[in-house]
Amino acid sequence: MKSHQNTFKTINHEVVIKHPGEEDSVRAILTERQNEAGLPVGYSMNVFSVICLEEVCKIIPVKLFWNNIGVYERYELEAGKTLEKYEADLFEPQDYEKLNYILADDNSPFKDVYYDDILTAPDEHGEEGVDALSGATALELDDKDTVRGAALTCFTLWHWANGEVVSIIKNQTGKSVSLEQLKMFILNENNTYFHIALKELINRNIYSKEVLNTVIKKVLKTPSLTNSAFKYVDKALQENYFYAVNRLFFEGGKIHRLAAIKSLVDTDYSIEKAYLDNFGKQLTQVDSYQEVAALLDLLELKNKNSASVIETAIQLLDEDFLKARKAYWVLKTKSLTPTQQARVDKFYEKYQSRL
Repeated sequence: MKSHQNTFKTINHEVVIKHPGEEDSVRAILTERQNEAGLPVGYSMNVFSVICLEEVCKIIPVKLFWNNIGVYERYELEAGKTLEKYEADLFEPQDYEKLNYILADDNSPFKDVYYDDILTAPDEHGEEGVDALSGATALELDDKDTVRGAALTCFTLWHWANGEVVSIIKNQTGKSVSLEQLKMFILNENNTYFHIALKELINRNIYSKEVLNTVIKKVLKTPSLTNSAFKYVDKALQENYFYAVNRLFFEGGKIHRLAAIKSLVDTDYSIEKAYLDNFGKQLTQVDSYQEVAALLDLLELKNKNSASVIETAIQLLDEDFLKARKAYWVLKTKSLTPTQQARVDKFYEKYQSRL
């Protein structure tokens, strides 16, 4: 029978990582593990248990493991090796469990701790201890956030587990996967995969309609990703760009529409009049003042004297006052038909004190 283990392969990547406890960047080997489909399933890296500039600490090799988006999973020690606390006190079984819990918390207080915060202040004899927890240290942490007597070890390993390596892993996962796997990433319920996929699609310069449709499908379901999606959509070639913006505006909600309008304002592409006229027809269909104002600003900028837009804007004079007032100030500068001018004048007479 073929061993399940044989369906996986490992790839070593030399990486350079800046650790806040090290003066210089550190070179390390990040090992990527792929399944038989070439999909990264996890990473590992060997690090040292403690950064000890004063060379008074016992340094133990520790192997850290992450999933394929850089989320810490676990650590392992070499057989027979043990971690130590301050003054050579050994880790207890519960300390190992607690350390794993600390490393798995990507928002740990160690996130904002500096190496010098861990060092014990000089005592009355002028001697300085290392890796203390409280008392004469500059660091104050709840018991749940550190292993008592091993703050320096917790600090060192936490930053290895949750520091620059996380973005390195995300980037490497994006590089390793196929286009089909990237499309699966886009639709994954974990939105981290969406961001990895879009970054890699930009790197590969892929903006096909097929991929854009996958992005649109995800964003219509998850509006919070809209702004991130437009950073990708905005780079598409002209035909596919206008296709994607049109779909997101007409099939999406308020968030999508506002983002689409902003994108059209910012784009350097020349926009056809008929395309903008179609957007202008939505002036009386969108619900919010924010959308009406944004649409009118877009049309003033890039479709200034469209007869179709003017006629639709005239209808806004019968909408709620804020929308109507915005339309009035736009229409006031236009060359209007007598009928249109009469409606604008009537609005002015009714609301002149509020304009």
